Amino acid sequence: YGSGEGTGASASSGGAYFLGNGLYKSTDGGITWNPLTSTSSNTPHTFEKFFDVVWNVACNPADTVNSIVYAATIGVIYKSIDGGTTWTIVKGGGSTYSYYADVLVTPKKGVVYATLDSQGPDKGIWRSEDGVTFANITPAGFPTKYNRIVIGHAPSDENQIYFLGSTPGFGMPDTNFQHQTEWNSLWKYTYVSGDGSGSGGIWEDRSANLPNTGRPFNTFNAQGGYDLLVKVKPNDPNTVFIGGTNLFRSTDGFSTSSNTTYIGGYELGAKLPVVNMYKNHHPDQHQLVFYNSDPNKMLNGNDGGVFKTTDNTADTVSWTSLNNGYVTSMFYTCAIDHATSGNEIIVAGAQDNGSWFTNNANPLTPWVTPRGGDGSYCAIADGRTAYYLSIQNGKMMKADLDANGNVLSRARIDPLGGKGYQFINPYVIDPNNNNIMYLAGGKQLWRNDDLSGIPMVNNWDSITTNWVAFPDTVPTALSKITAVAVCKTPANRVYYGCDKRRLYRIDNANVGTPTPIDVTGVSGTNSFPGAGYISCIAIDPTDGNKVMVVFSNYGLYSLFYTADGGINWTKVGGNLESNSSGTGAGPSCRWASILPVSDGTVYLVATSTGIYSTDTLKGTSTVWVQQGASTIGNLVCDMIDTRLSDGLVVVATHGNGIFSANITSKQSIVTVKDIEAKTTDYELKNYPNPASGQTTITFTLPVKSKVSLTLYDELGKEITKIASAEYPAGHHSVPMNTDKLPAGIYYYSLGVGQEWITKKLVKVN
Repeated sequence: YGSGEGTGASASSGGAYFLGNGLYKSTDGGITWNPLTSTSSNTPHTFEKFFDVVWNVACNPADTVNSIVYAATIGVIYKSIDGGTTWTIVKGGGSTYSYYADVLVTPKKGVVYATLDSQGPDKGIWRSEDGVTFANITPAGFPTKYNRIVIGHAPSDENQIYFLGSTPGFGMPDTNFQHQTEWNSLWKYTYVSGDGSGSGGIWEDRSANLPNTGRPFNTFNAQGGYDLLVKVKPNDPNTVFIGGTNLFRSTDGFSTSSNTTYIGGYELGAKLPVVNMYKNHHPDQHQLVFYNSDPNKMLNGNDGGVFKTTDNTADTVSWTSLNNGYVTSMFYTCAIDHATSGNEIIVAGAQDNGSWFTNNANPLTPWVTPRGGDGSYCAIADGRTAYYLSIQNGKMMKADLDANGNVLSRARIDPLGGKGYQFINPYVIDPNNNNIMYLAGGKQLWRNDDLSGIPMVNNWDSITTNWVAFPDTVPTALSKITAVAVCKTPANRVYYGCDKRRLYRIDNANVGTPTPIDVTGVSGTNSFPGAGYISCIAIDPTDGNKVMVVFSNYGLYSLFYTADGGINWTKVGGNLESNSSGTGAGPSCRWASILPVSDGTVYLVATSTGIYSTDTLKGTSTVWVQQGASTIGNLVCDMIDTRLSDGLVVVATHGNGIFSANITSKQSIVTVKDIEAKTTDYELKNYPNPASGQTTITFTLPVKSKVSLTLYDELGKEITKIASAEYPAGHHSVPMNTDKLPAGIYYYSLGVGQEWITKKLVKVN
């Protein structure tokens, strides 16, 4: 909602942390949702990040067909006049564009305000009374460089608008706990006349009154615009709330600095090494919503979920968490005990919510969190003899946990002198000797020769104990290590990949500092992407010559496979790619796993649109089929961990928690043949078939049921979600327009509860 899901590597650099899955519409008060976005040329791209969405309902408010919708995405303000069926660009776009955008429509007068950052030709602050003609109202004296700017209006006087932005080198400076300085600005605009530009609007720079005193955790810091909001109390234009990492309230619109109150985020006075939260609240603010019935009541969305206060005017605002069954946890990582068949313990790293632990697969059993911060990579030693938990920028902890996840003893263990870490930084323990660890350290690979020799003394500082740094690990200039993996067989073989395409192998990596071998695919049609960011290296646990490399992000080929230790490579992205070059609307791949099973091998890939699997690699003709369509669905998935002995598969999703399953044979996964062969039906059919334009899908339900209806191409790749809702018992008809589908064979699947029924659809010109 609005402000983004990650602080990791940028989208352009190949990191997988700026995420989005489109824009949705509900016509029944939020009970069911349908996508308003697709990958067609006249709609906002499904994988673009949506910064804000506002509604201006024309005609009858109940008539969503005539609803006007504005959406602010990366560099573009879109408008739809038909409830999201089609979209047009009203600001931004082009080859040179602004990355950040925001849009607001005043609910009474329908005036549109939009902002785009200083990188694009449509940069600045814009105002429009009809959503067609926009006047540039950027004030004189406004900074020349600005990033994200958010907008807040006064509901009691829609002529008063506030703009809060990240403005490097201008406004109010703030130095955070890492001694980094950022600048932010706050401006108030009052509309006077005309189109609002020039003398038609009054501007006041109130940046000097932004909070910047107190401890580093308690000032106004927006982390470069990641967490940023400005909202005005509905019944008082002078009561203004702003949010960055923390939440503040001013009763004079920040016209002075003396009437500002600290009301959420970190605990007032928070300091290292243990940073506490404001009571019943959480840092990193993204949204505020006031109750229509009582403007003193307020909902707050931040990196900790949803919180409520019944009195936002109190000297000390009291909050209540509403995260009761509201599962939106964004996990970067997950880990299991690879040695103990049947063991249910999972640890996982969550964005800005620490490292979590469960010993029970029952979803109603509460998890516990043995480590705070931004949960990063984690690992469990065989038999749970030790746990390894980490947070942002490579800070690592070894812990002894009891059976319920409580910390009995701990030590910080990242190496003294380490630098250049990724925000979510990889490391791995050797599967043959869990006391050996390999760590990505910027341009260096590190090895710890004996983790058992580290004293558990509750220290807060980095250590030197048993760490060895490999010299000259990444020859490529400005490149860093982004993925590390260790073989089971042969022992002591390490692969590591970088953010600039290169992949390396080290044999006998456990002794000394052997010279790495460059095994990058650089020849012919199977050459690695020129600007590729390697996010995962998946190794067959029974044969370390068989490796799959994952290149993250969009617009490049994602999956490569070798059966000879990196001498030869084959593209295996198959139907996960729109084009053989990797361009087009294919999903972003983040992680892969190779799982030998009783009758062959199962290959799994975590993507921005869910989990996919295949039992056969056929180069560019590989067919990947979605798994967990009715459970995981199209969630962004960041990581997979697997256990060979019982086929346990655990998936970390970035938005809906952790999922698990047991895959012990090829029959455990859904294949294209399964989709084709299943014939049980609920009188499921479509007419006409073949179809040239409109077709109607019909089905009959014996009882009221939750129904999902999905269209796939002939390779099993999802095309669109046709319907997802609860239907009463009886006969139902769902129309579907096939005009934009190329001629060919398709499949439509009806999901009723846990049962899926699939039929063939032929499209003709």
